[in-house]
Amino acid sequence: MKKAKVTAQLVLVSFLLVSCWPAEVEVSTSFNADGSGTRVIIVDIMDDTLSDEPIPNPEDPEGTKGKGPVINDWHIDGGLMAIQTWLEQNAPTWMRIEEVSVEGVHRRFRMSYDFSSFDDFLAKYETLVNLSPNLSWGDFDAAEKPRWIVETSGFDRTVTFTESRDIVLASLDWAVDGIYNDLYNVQNLAGYVGKADIWALANYRVTLGDETYEELRHYDETRPDGDHMGKVVFVESQLFSLSGEYRNTGLIIGVIAVAAVVVAAAVVVVLLLRKKKSA
Repeated sequence: MKKAKVTAQLVLVSFLLVSCWPAEVEVSTSFNADGSGTRVIIVDIMDDTLSDEPIPNPEDPEGTKGKGPVINDWHIDGGLMAIQTWLEQNAPTWMRIEEVSVEGVHRRFRMSYDFSSFDDFLAKYETLVNLSPNLSWGDFDAAEKPRWIVETSGFDRTVTFTESRDIVLASLDWAVDGIYNDLYNVQNLAGYVGKADIWALANYRVTLGDETYEELRHYDETRPDGDHMGKVVFVESQLFSLSGEYRNTGLIIGVIAVAAVVVAAAVVVVLLLRKKKSA
C-alpha cells in the first residue's frame, strides 16, 4: 500500500513538473474585390518528439517558475500525427488538408478552402459551424456573423468586412471537439485540462486589397503571471473589422463605353451634316 501511494505521488509530481501547451491556431483570410478569396487555418503544436532537450514552457522561458517543459505528444492516442489523419477523415470535401510542415519543434497542420463569392464564403462558414455537435449557425445573430458591406462613391468603392471572435471560434469547434473526444487521453488530463484548454486562437489576419488587419500572439512581461497562462497573449478582440478601397472598374468601363458611343454618334452627325452641305 505504501509503495502504491508513493507511486501515485510520483505520477502527480511528474505531471505538475511538465505541461501540455495549447495548439496555437491561426486564421488568415484574403478577399478579392468581388468577395471571392481564400481562408487558411494553421494549427501549430509544439511536439516534444522533435527535440532531444525539454521544450521550455513559453510562460516560463527561463525555467524559474516551476511550470515545467512542454509535453504534448504523450496526450494524444497515436501521437500528434494522428491529428492529420483525423482531419483528413472528418473535414468537409471542399476543404484542403495540406501536408504537415515542421519548423524546429513546431508541427503545423494546415487547412484551407477557396470561395467564389461572399455568399459562397457564408455558405461554407455555416457548414463548418453546423458541423459542431454543440453549436449551430442559428445560435448567432446578424451582428456576430460575417458581413460584407459595399459603399460606392463615384469611381471608388469601399468594402468593409466584419466578423466576431465568437463566430470564428464556432467555425473551428467541429475540429476541436472531435480531436479532443476522439484522440486525447482524457485519463491523463482529468482534473487538469479540459477541451477549452487544448487550443487557443493565437493569430488572426484578414486582407482586403492593400489593407491588412492582424492580431498576433506575443509575450508581455508586464502582464500578471497566472497559474498556467498569463504573459503569453493570444487574440483578445471580440470583433474584427477591415475596410479596403477599390477602383470601381466596372463603372469606369461603363462610362468609357457610353462616352465612346456618344463621340461616335457625334462624328456620324458631323459627317452627315458635311455631306448634306456639300450636296
